[in-house]
Order: sequence, then C-alpha cells, then structure tokens
Amino acid sequence: MTTSFKLMLVLSALIAGAAPAHAGSPDGLSIAAIGTASGVPYTSAIKQFVVDHKAHKVADCNDYMLNVANVYFTNLPPQMTGDLAVAAVTDKAKRKRLGKLLTGFRDATLTHGFDAALAYEVKGGQVRLYGISGNANEKVLLSSLTLEEAKDQKKFNVAVCKVVASLGVLEEP
Repeated sequence: MTTSFKLMLVLSALIAGAAPAHAGSPDGLSIAAIGTASGVPYTSAIKQFVVDHKAHKVADCNDYMLNVANVYFTNLPPQMTGDLAVAAVTDKAKRKRLGKLLTGFRDATLTHGFDAALAYEVKGGQVRLYGISGNANEKVLLSSLTLEEAKDQKKFNVAVCKVVASLGVLEEP
C-alpha cells in the first residue's frame, strides 16, 4: 500500500467516526434522571456517577467518549414520571409522549430540552437502567445489575455508562 493511500484510509476512518459528534449541542448530553418508586433508593448512586464523571473517574464507557452536560433529578415536569419512562420502553405511544416531554422542556439552563432520560427501576432482583432518547425512533438502551453488584459504585458506574454513552445529543429544533 502506498503512503498516500494509507493516509486516505486513516483520514476516512477518522471522519466517519467523528460524524455523530457534530449533531446537536457541543456542550454534551442533557439528561432527565427518572426513577420509579422501586428505583428511588439508587438515585444516590446515579448522583455519584455524575460526580465521578465530572471528576474523570468513569473510565470504561465501551470506547465511547462520555460527555454529559446536565443531569436533572428534580424540577422536572410532573408528567415526567418513572412509571411513564419505564412504560415507554415497550409502548410506542408512551415513548412518543415521553419524547415530547423531554424535548419540550425549557428552563434557564436548557434552551433546547433534554436529549434523553435515564430511567431506573428494581425488577426481578435487578437494578435496571434504561437510556431513552428524546427521539422516539431511537432504540432504548438497557443495562442491569444484580442488587449485590449495584452496591459497588464502580460496577454501577459502568452500567450507567453503558446506557448513557451511546445516547446522542439531539439537534436543536
């Protein structure tokens, strides 16, 4: 192979991999963290994930660059519930409703709404984490841990990372 051909292949690979990074806000993901009643005890572990991420302590994110700008736990619209988010995993109409609530949210910090929801619940002896895009056509991402594994913050961080790192920043409407 010639040097110029190798260079062209490398540049093509870099450009192809960089394309998703140009969509939406360069500031990173804006996420609504929404737990069901069963998931509420794990809110503190998700808050610790946010702290660890900001301190660059979250290392394994499936080779994705993790860029989370905002995570809201409170001051969410009252209709944006954990039950709606978990139901949106399997119900297309509820996913569209959740997507409208996410992308329609505005405040002084979020001028284009949320990119996604991080929903969480305890079901069948596991903590289940769902990454749900504000775009109802995107696939819902799932990660789960046993209740014993969820006690380990590093394992918990990896599980959250698996559902958050693959979510895309939505373009401003």
